[in-house]
Amino acid sequence: NIYFQSHSSHNTGGQMASITRRNNKWLVSIRRSFHKPVYKVFISKYDAQRWARETERLIEIGDFLDTTEANKTTLRKLLERYEREVSSKKRTRQDPYLIKNICKYEFVDKVLSHISSSDIAEFRDKRLNFVSASSVNRELSIISDCINRATTEWKCYIRENPVKNNLRLKENPSRTRRLEGNEYQLLMQSCKNNRAFWCPIIDFAIHTGMRRGELLSATWQMVSFEKKIISLPAEITKTNKVRNVPLQPHAIEILRKLPRSLDGRVFPIGIKNFERTWTKICGRANIKGLRWHDLKREAISRLFERGLSISEVQLFCGNSLATLNVYTEHNSTTLAEKLALEK
Repeated sequence: NIYFQSHSSHNTGGQMASITRRNNKWLVSIRRSFHKPVYKVFISKYDAQRWARETERLIEIGDFLDTTEANKTTLRKLLERYEREVSSKKRTRQDPYLIKNICKYEFVDKVLSHISSSDIAEFRDKRLNFVSASSVNRELSIISDCINRATTEWKCYIRENPVKNNLRLKENPSRTRRLEGNEYQLLMQSCKNNRAFWCPIIDFAIHTGMRRGELLSATWQMVSFEKKIISLPAEITKTNKVRNVPLQPHAIEILRKLPRSLDGRVFPIGIKNFERTWTKICGRANIKGLRWHDLKREAISRLFERGLSISEVQLFCGNSLATLNVYTEHNSTTLAEKLALEK
């Protein structure tokens, strides 16, 4: 039992939609000489006819999107492809961790065309019970970018991205945490119970403003005592640019006292248990709310308080002018004392 619907003679594309009954369902086949065949199955003959007419109209005006792939590809499969083809090329290594967390939720097993903004909102609200608003937003960004890639590069078309801007959360204000009171001394005392390199790496971070990844990747070949710099190659910097970090006298003293490791790294500390060890050090020192990355803010703020210019501080940290302010938190007492000396 076959039903054919043809169109008027002014259509020049050889357009013909056939609607065929198979196994109590209706298969629509649309073929045009300049467009690949399009197929879809319906339970209702009326729905099949209506879809055929609308689809042919969209093909005619160039607005048709073939959602075949989106109707059979799950978000989980797309995220796995995103991790292989996109995340692997990024400088950051955070994506696999974020994708792993996203894939713990059932909505990723829906095909892409069935994922709605409501699914995204429900995921967002559930995640907020476990992580901060900024962390949730990072996960939403991964989902959004993955879907954008699917629609623009992987032929997995949908009408619109379900990750709407209004679904993103308002993030907490920028951190302002610095070392307070005698926290520096407490840290130095606490980390003595750990391997020999922990006290030096904490102290060195405060006096150079280097990121954790840069510190753990730095080798002795990058150090020049003569030029008083540590030259970081592009492949280990976040900005993907070579940076020569000036070494203050205290930083040079730290390096001169360090034993040389067999692997050539300045600080041969494993990344796997880094955060756990840092948390234990802070716990023994009874220091609360201090993150490793806050040491970068401490370093940059100290440089400004010593009177260095913005361009000079940028040489240390490699941050742009736009992001430099995030890492600057002046000590009000220090500023007051500085003004008192200028009288």
